[in-house]
Amino acid sequence: MTFNIYLFYGLVFFSIGCAVVFRNFRYSQLKVAPTLWALAIFGFSHAFHEWSELYVIVFSEGIPPQYQLLTQCLRLAKLFLSYIALMVFAWQILSITNKSLARIGHGCIMLLLISYISLLMPRLFDMSLDTVDFAAASQATRVLIGFASAMLAGIGMAVYGNSLRQDKHHYGVYFSLSGIGLMLYGVLSGLVPTEAHHSIPVLRTLAGALILVALFKALKVFDLEKEQATAAKLKRAIEADKYKAIGQLAMGVAHEINNPLASSSLALDLWERKHPQHFESDTSYLNRTRLGIERASSISKELLSYARPASGERSWIMLNEVLDAAVKLLAHRIKQHSIKINCEANVGLYGEKVKLEELIINLLCNALDASSNNQQIVIDVYQTEILISVKVTDFGCGMDAEALTRATEVFYSSKPVGKGTGLGLAICEQITALHHGKMNIVSELGKGTSVELSFYKESC
Repeated sequence: MTFNIYLFYGLVFFSIGCAVVFRNFRYSQLKVAPTLWALAIFGFSHAFHEWSELYVIVFSEGIPPQYQLLTQCLRLAKLFLSYIALMVFAWQILSITNKSLARIGHGCIMLLLISYISLLMPRLFDMSLDTVDFAAASQATRVLIGFASAMLAGIGMAVYGNSLRQDKHHYGVYFSLSGIGLMLYGVLSGLVPTEAHHSIPVLRTLAGALILVALFKALKVFDLEKEQATAAKLKRAIEADKYKAIGQLAMGVAHEINNPLASSSLALDLWERKHPQHFESDTSYLNRTRLGIERASSISKELLSYARPASGERSWIMLNEVLDAAVKLLAHRIKQHSIKINCEANVGLYGEKVKLEELIINLLCNALDASSNNQQIVIDVYQTEILISVKVTDFGCGMDAEALTRATEVFYSSKPVGKGTGLGLAICEQITALHHGKMNIVSELGKGTSVELSFYKESC
C-alpha cells in the first residue's frame, strides 16, 4: 500500500512537469508563459523527492550506519531544492499580478529566506545522527519554504486566473483552480506531518491531482494559441499569394492599356486642333472625355508604380532637395494651400531619389485632398543619433477608426468614388519598407492626419 501511494504521489508531480514541458510557449502572448519553467522544475524535483523517500522507507533497515548521516542530509537537501523551485515560481507568478501584491509577495519571500537561513544554518554545523535535529530542520523547510511558497504561488495563480476571467477568457477558471490546488497542497505538505494520519499521503496525492488536472486544462490555451497562429500565418500566406497574383495581373493590364490611352489622348488633341469650331461648341463633352482618359492613365501609372520592383540604385540624398522637388511638381495643386517645411540642410540618407520623391508626393496629395482651401500642411524633418523622421501633417477631414485601420490596405480608399484608387498609402508603405523604415499614421475625424516616416540611419 505504501509503495503504491508513493508511486502515484511522485507520478502526479512528474506529470505536472511533463504537462508544462510538452507545451510550446514560443509564440505565446500570455504573461504566465515565461514563469512555467519553474513550475516544471518543481514538478520533476518533487517527484524525484517522493520516489527517493519511498526508497528510504522501503530499504531504511538495509542502509549501513556510516551512510545514515549522508542519507539524512540528502533527504533534507532534495526537499529544500524542490520547494525552492516552487518559491522561484511563486516569485515569478506574483510579478505578473498587480504591483502592490507583487511587492508584498516578494517581501514575504525575502523575509522567509532570511528567517530560514538564520534558523537553520547554526544547526547545520552541529548536525549529528540525532533524528530530532533532522526532523526539526525538515519541518522548518516544509513550513517556511514549502507551505509559504505553495500559498504564495497559489495566490498568484488564483489572482492571475481571476484577471483572465474578468477579460472574458474561459480558461482563467482553470488557472484559479490550479492556484487553489497549490494552496491545499501547501497546507497538507507544509503544516500537516506525514505521521499525523495514514491518509495524509493520499490527501497530498489528491491535492496534486487537482493541480495536474486544472493545469492540464489551463495549458490547453497554448495549443489553441498555436493553432490560431498557424491559421493566421496560413491566411497571410494565402492573402500574399492573392495580392501577388492581383499585382501581376494589374501590372499587365495597366501596361497594356497605357498605349491605347496615350493614343486616344493624342487623337483627341489632333481632333481639337483640326476642328477648333467643334471644340468651342462641345467643350464640356470633350473635357469630360479628356478627364476620363487622364483618370484611367493615372490609375494605370499607380498600378505600375505599386507592382514595379525597385531599381536598387541608391545614393546619398538630401531630404530638403527631395521635399523641394516634390512641392515643385505639385505647384499646380498647392496654390490654394500653405505648405510649411521644417528641414535642416544637412539631413540626408541613402536611398532611391525617385522613390522618395514619389513617397512625399503621395503623402502631399493625400494631405491636399483632405484639406480645404487655405489650410496649412506641415512637413517636419528631424533626426536623432539613430533615426531620421519625416512627418507630414494636415488639419483636414481626418479618418475614423475603421478607415485608419484599413488605410494601407491595397485598393481601399475613404475618398469618394472617382477620387482615389486606394493605392497611395499602400505605395507609401511599400517605399518606406524598401528603405528599411516604418510608417505610422495618426488620425482623428475632423481634426486631421499625421503620417510619420522613421528611417534608421545605419540601414538606409
